[in-house]
Amino acid sequence: MVSGVEGENGSYLATGVQPWLSIEPLSLFKPGGWFRMRYRLGLYDDPARPLVSYRRGAGEIGWHILPGPVLGRADWFDKAPQDATAVWISPVAKKGPFNFAVEEIEPLPALDVLRLGWRHGRSRLLSAIGTFLLGWQPEADENLRWSISGRGLSSWSEYRSSYSAGASPDGFERPRCNWADAPMVRLYAILDAAAKASEIDATIGSLFSQIYPRWTFTVLGASLSPEVNDKIKSAAARDPRVTALGQGCELAGNDADFVSPLSWGDRLAPHALACFIEASQQATAAQVFYCDEELDTEQGLVPVFKPSWSPRLQRGKPYAGRPLLTRLGHARSRISFSGGWPGYMAFSQTILRGLGRREVQHLRRMLVRTSPGHSSVLSPPFHTPGSTREPDANLTEMPSVTIVLATRDRPRYLRQTLAGILSTTRYARLDLVIVDNGSTDLQALAELDAAARDPRVRLLRSPGAFNFAALNNFGAKHAQGRILIFLNNDMAIIDPDWVHELALLASEPEAGAVGCKLLYPDGRVQHAGIVAGLGGSAGHFGAGAREEDGGWLGSSQLIHETSAVTGACLAVEREKFFAAGGFDSVHLPVEFNDIDLCLRLEELGFVTLWTPFARLIHFESVSRGKGTFRRLRVHASERAYFRERWAERLRDDPYFHPGLSLYRLSPALA
Repeated sequence: MVSGVEGENGSYLATGVQPWLSIEPLSLFKPGGWFRMRYRLGLYDDPARPLVSYRRGAGEIGWHILPGPVLGRADWFDKAPQDATAVWISPVAKKGPFNFAVEEIEPLPALDVLRLGWRHGRSRLLSAIGTFLLGWQPEADENLRWSISGRGLSSWSEYRSSYSAGASPDGFERPRCNWADAPMVRLYAILDAAAKASEIDATIGSLFSQIYPRWTFTVLGASLSPEVNDKIKSAAARDPRVTALGQGCELAGNDADFVSPLSWGDRLAPHALACFIEASQQATAAQVFYCDEELDTEQGLVPVFKPSWSPRLQRGKPYAGRPLLTRLGHARSRISFSGGWPGYMAFSQTILRGLGRREVQHLRRMLVRTSPGHSSVLSPPFHTPGSTREPDANLTEMPSVTIVLATRDRPRYLRQTLAGILSTTRYARLDLVIVDNGSTDLQALAELDAAARDPRVRLLRSPGAFNFAALNNFGAKHAQGRILIFLNNDMAIIDPDWVHELALLASEPEAGAVGCKLLYPDGRVQHAGIVAGLGGSAGHFGAGAREEDGGWLGSSQLIHETSAVTGACLAVEREKFFAAGGFDSVHLPVEFNDIDLCLRLEELGFVTLWTPFARLIHFESVSRGKGTFRRLRVHASERAYFRERWAERLRDDPYFHPGLSLYRLSPALA
């Protein structure tokens, strides 16, 4: 133990949100060599990504974000620094009891590391070899981490077999609360003509296998199939917890109990209800609980990883799924069960409406298996780009908008961007503040002077070293619009109503920063929201996908919450921007200032939103070169500050999932 933790032999109590344990002896790690470490976390613990800190004396010389052990166990591959004198690990990210153990540490020969890289990430492996040959050792190590981290979702069955930990109430997973006094879980399902005998067996059989004993299961209606009806009668005769009702009636139980619909064919993991109950005793303010799921397809099991509560995403696509355990008192306040027990869709829409992040808890565990035909996450989005939709805000008048454009030279892109704003964009109350960072190109200067003759344009001069944050702060101080849109100078405007879409969302009281869909010139997606922690810092998850692809859970076709959006096109109410202090021009003049702003706005209680209904083509950093080819030492101080300032968010982005790889731009296993 090091700090913020008490206990021993795998059973601990975190007294702070970042408890640290020491992994000893240090000789388990070969200095300068690659290794694999397998670790285990209790199934009743939230599997946030662990943090590892390499130490030299009293100081930290590096840290990494590990895969979340969502199945109970996980592996981590890394290279131990030559000069490390200690290795610390923070297994959980909240106060309270937890169970944790490092089960195995083994050295990895260089050939094994190369084989892993060739198997999981060949292009990154080739980059690692190339940077190694150039003598760029830190870059080579980073590329090697990308190559060996992450594997395709198609390997889920193998992954599941390797990392699943069983739930034994007498061992590592012993109960934390007194199950004898814990709430009753009241499940129900509605019989219809589609119910099959095999599905009846699967669902009821999974209930009989639960290690948590306090549950009831009510079957409503009757089937036309004698075989199905016999199955129900047999189960009810076998166990009094199963009840068959011909029609609905008032739901019995205490307000502290839980209720949830099931669909025939849903199979709960043996520890499912135990995990729900244990979580409910910790998250006492939560009213609703949901979990991840597995789909039983003809090609095998497929995992469905879900974000934590994302009400905008749920509004467009009901991803929460089943079971959806709801405190009975909350359900009664919204549903009259005497009038008929609702099916899943009606139940979920009613009980989730208007709930906030503290009131809806996500158990990041695979606790149910279902068929694709019964999974709500496979339903098409309610709205897709190009479709007609109702406004998301009730505005009597659209707000005034100021676009702030920082620029230097690059006349070709500048001309295109200015023409898109002043000629293509369709928005009545729009003006433009241009901040010129010392352009010297004669053609660029001519473009600026021509734009300044438009009465909607104000041209400001701010020469000197490039400081993206300071330039935008300077422009914002001279802006008059209620909504600010910070825009890069390398854009092609392809949707005339893009400003309208951004202003509509940014005007919502709960909205902070708002971002749009950015496309590469070839039509692939460049930005669909930012994942905190991607690549060890932050990045554009979904980049490189085709625009028509739905993305993770269909989110690239839907307005949804995200941790951050890129400053290449970022809308925010002027008042909120200044309340957050604007962009950080001191610590983050070039890198990460947009993400930092989004997270500081969130600290003030505002949520970051991304919309696919505003689309721009982005030529990405043409004014200062692409970051892809820079050395790691470039902007190293900004990266270090950002990682230290937002370490807790980088390890656990609520709109991502700890079971997904931070070293892939599309969904892959961590």
